[in-house]
Amino acid sequence: MFEPVPPYNERLADLVKELTEAGCLGVLVLDLGPLAIIEDEYGIDAYEEVRQRVFKILDEHRGKDYRTGDILGLDRPRGLRFIFFLERKRRRNVPFSVADLRAARGRMLGSLLPNLSRAAFPYLKASPRLDVGCAVVVHNPLLHPERIVERATAEALAQAAHQRRSEELLVLERLQDILLREKVITAYQPILRMKEGTVMGFEAALFAAARHHNLLVELDRLCRRRALLSSGRVPSNARIFVNALPATMRDPQFRGKPLIDFLDRAQVAPDRIVIEITEKLVIENYGLFRETMAYFSDLGMSFAVDDVGAGYSGLESIARLKPTFLKIDTALVRDVHASMVNQAIVKAIISLGRGIGAQVIAEGIHSEEETQALRTMGVDFGQGYYLARPDPGPE
Repeated sequence: MFEPVPPYNERLADLVKELTEAGCLGVLVLDLGPLAIIEDEYGIDAYEEVRQRVFKILDEHRGKDYRTGDILGLDRPRGLRFIFFLERKRRRNVPFSVADLRAARGRMLGSLLPNLSRAAFPYLKASPRLDVGCAVVVHNPLLHPERIVERATAEALAQAAHQRRSEELLVLERLQDILLREKVITAYQPILRMKEGTVMGFEAALFAAARHHNLLVELDRLCRRRALLSSGRVPSNARIFVNALPATMRDPQFRGKPLIDFLDRAQVAPDRIVIEITEKLVIENYGLFRETMAYFSDLGMSFAVDDVGAGYSGLESIARLKPTFLKIDTALVRDVHASMVNQAIVKAIISLGRGIGAQVIAEGIHSEEETQALRTMGVDFGQGYYLARPDPGPE
């Protein structure tokens, strides 16, 4: 397959010339190593497909996020580390500085990386963590140029790792501050009836960015509490979909008298609450959910299984749980009008829903074509930016 970006050692002559004339080179290393998992899980064709998308995005951003005259090369054939050797300033007598390097890195982080993260869809549902490191190559006539470049690449990757750790610690501090001060804004995204276009319910979009720092349960509890306390903004005849973790099922504040007292304070009737759990968690914790669903059902609450069809082959377990709602995975909704495979899976989920008495919700609808296809197939409800965006309200 054609490689539009060669390994950097094929450009050594150009690098030596520039390094000798300028005395130094600014180096940026774009590390797309996390995309390698696509080859392990989906095979070489999927991996090459994503790499070609990356090449296309890099070409589109040339002259925007990096200069046309920058020398771009891979660390090795078929690699995923892109090395940018930055062109000297337009005024050739002005020396290169570390500030210039940091500014170039900032441009990549702000514009290029978000576009590259989307190149992995649908193979990676969550955006992978991609890094940009920077270093300076100083000319040393006693060393082979390739050794100098290798050293700079290693330094840039080490700098990226250090920067990532610093950012992670900053995120941890912010999460802790959110928990301590309850600085949460609840955004409700409507779920619409596909035929009439009227509102059936609202999903409280809760964040789940705390898994890495082992604060997911704490943040989940805070968001769930705030979502219900803020539900006065939701029409009284609409249901409230609340995401929940397995730990929610055992949370003493979400059971018994504390739960009843809290719902009274929030002025939310239990029959308006739909507890939403992902398909993966349902399958991994089937015994737990089978045991506890009865407790919440007796209070009048309903259940929804999210991300149905995401690939965990748990339709039998889902059927035995008999949830009230099945939410089709976003990856199946994307371009469903153009994919016969996605249509077949969506129809199977609709058939399952009818068989167990569950209504079907399609998530992540982004276009009129998707909306029409889902409506024709018989999907009951729809949710997505095309239909309505999340509303943070007066908070």
